[in-house]
Amino acid sequence: PVVLGYIVTGIIVGPYTPEFFSVTDTESIKVWAELGVIFLMFSLGLEFSFRRLARVGMSASITGSIQIIVMMAAGFATASLLGWTQLDALFLGCMIAISSTTIIIKALEEIGLKSKKFSELVFGILIVEDLAAILMLVALTSIATTAGVSGFELLLAGGELAVVIGAWFIIGMFVVPRFVKSVSKHGNDEMLTVVAVGLCLGLVALAASFQYSVALGAFIMGSIIAESAESKRVEHLVAPLKDIFGAVFFVSVGMMLNPWTVVENFGAVALISGVIIAGKLVSVTAGAFATGQSIKDSVQTGFSMAQIGEFSFIIATLGLTYKALSPEIYPIIIAASLITTFTTPYLIRSSRGAALRIESRIPVRGRLLIDSYQAWLQRQAVTNETRRTMIRNLTKWVLNGVIVATVFTLAAKKLLPLVQHGVPDEMTARGLTWLAALVVSAPSLWAMFFAFRGSHKNTATRLVSLRDGVLLMSRIATVSVIGVLSVEFFPALVALGTTLVIVTIVFTVFHTQIGGYYRWFEIQFSSGFKADLIENNEAQHHVRLAPWDAHLIEVKVPSRSFVVGQSLLSLKLREKYGLNIVVIIRGGEDIVAPKASEHLYPGDSILCFATDSEIERFKEDIMSEATSNESQSGIDGYDMRRILIPSSSPLTGKTIRSSGIRETYDCIVVGLERHGDRIRSPGSDAELLEDDVLWVVGEERKLAQLADAIG
Repeated sequence: PVVLGYIVTGIIVGPYTPEFFSVTDTESIKVWAELGVIFLMFSLGLEFSFRRLARVGMSASITGSIQIIVMMAAGFATASLLGWTQLDALFLGCMIAISSTTIIIKALEEIGLKSKKFSELVFGILIVEDLAAILMLVALTSIATTAGVSGFELLLAGGELAVVIGAWFIIGMFVVPRFVKSVSKHGNDEMLTVVAVGLCLGLVALAASFQYSVALGAFIMGSIIAESAESKRVEHLVAPLKDIFGAVFFVSVGMMLNPWTVVENFGAVALISGVIIAGKLVSVTAGAFATGQSIKDSVQTGFSMAQIGEFSFIIATLGLTYKALSPEIYPIIIAASLITTFTTPYLIRSSRGAALRIESRIPVRGRLLIDSYQAWLQRQAVTNETRRTMIRNLTKWVLNGVIVATVFTLAAKKLLPLVQHGVPDEMTARGLTWLAALVVSAPSLWAMFFAFRGSHKNTATRLVSLRDGVLLMSRIATVSVIGVLSVEFFPALVALGTTLVIVTIVFTVFHTQIGGYYRWFEIQFSSGFKADLIENNEAQHHVRLAPWDAHLIEVKVPSRSFVVGQSLLSLKLREKYGLNIVVIIRGGEDIVAPKASEHLYPGDSILCFATDSEIERFKEDIMSEATSNESQSGIDGYDMRRILIPSSSPLTGKTIRSSGIRETYDCIVVGLERHGDRIRSPGSDAELLEDDVLWVVGEERKLAQLADAIG
């Protein structure tokens, strides 16, 4: 990997080599390196996208969390074994917990495994780790500045962080995507580049003024711009900045590495490297398997994650900057990173063979138990509409709670001193400021108060009772939040009484008007990026993990191949290779759930549902006369979804053919689960029964319509 070259270059020109090679102005290098961190984190934010995080899936979320917890514990244990301090142990645990997104993606691309099924899980885990790394940076900054670990202070810092970052993100989402879109429409690439860099550095400066890491501000601005339609264009424009400043950062990492310290502490380097490789391999493999992935995919995922990279360097640099990390530990962790970076491609290449050897040694009874467990787990993961609605409402309540907390905090810290200058009476000044905060935040308070309200029509009595209970609890929680925030203005008992009286009057008299204001605000907030979803032709990568080894993959039809000019009926691809063609992409037109009479032509892209081995056999044949160009871009806009058929569904008792799923919704059924049994590519005459779980492929919008109609 190229990162190795940068770090070795840094060692050559660093202060620990003969003066003939050394760079003398090391202070300037530190400034350039900090810019490298900023642009590196900004680019990671552009690739992040919170919508992408929402689609990561339970398997990647749980696996990533398990891996982080296990590796942090392993870091603590290793540091204790080496006799390091508690603060050094904390930094070591965080440094070895985060894998390198850049190194892994480059390795998978170079080896040609980026389109394999296990890679989808790897990408999902990396997203989870990126988010965890940002939280670690914030927590470590707070700990480093106080030179200690205090649970209460850390809790307070976390609460303040949630309010501050929430305010940045919500205000940014309200303004930035719309502004970037306007600049893109009326300006050229130069102007868009300047604006994007200006927004990044602006939030970096703001983060620094709040005593937060500059990397945090850069990452948040990148993730905000990622929600706009111009994210890919901005990402392309700032790539040269990321490359050059990122190179300087990695070179500076090497310059601070004393090779003689590594030699003297070779035992510690070898131990930490072994802990990283073994710990990540075991924890990721176990986590993936526990969440329902096959043994082969779990092992390949574990082998792919066994290294550390850029986030570890950033965390180490942070520790040195605040003098919270012992200087002799820095070269040890950098050396361990170099070793694991070097071993990554070899581990990935050997993962398939290791997985096959493990699978071959499992007895038949063990395989049956594993299959039953995976089928049961996938069945439990079917999300019903009630749960989705509850999660959506909870998200709305939390986001509006952040807005309310931000408004009251700003009023107490900034507005109250100004009012006190003009109003001599202390209680009057506090009352006016509190009332102003209440009026400004009233739309968000209205949304919190009614977030869990829903129609009881056609809803079971048990669900109605549950919804009423949640609604009551949410309203009590909302009033409690206002009461707690009001303590900044009044004594506790006065705050409680004032809150109950004023809130009751305001929401009784102005209920309709406040609701109207909130709906206007919500429309304005979402319009900045919701419309972009339709315009954006380069959607983010979607994770599509199936209970079988099969997944969605696109193959381009070469100009000279045996499939050209043939109909799907005559090709019999399902019979020969076991794969299903679910979409044909031709000249910008998508033929979803193509009929058997449909022909294939040169330049067509076919979206297949198949296992890795099936698609490899198919590609070998299709490439016998030409070169196939495989990519994942055509998958965007399509997804694979689990749909549970309840007893009240109109499809119960019908066959797949008579259900109208293909004709009405342009979707195709690629799998059926029934009482723990799995049927891949079921026949069209298969009857649908109550509690069946269908695996259906189609456009995301059509899949949502189908799920609503079935459920």
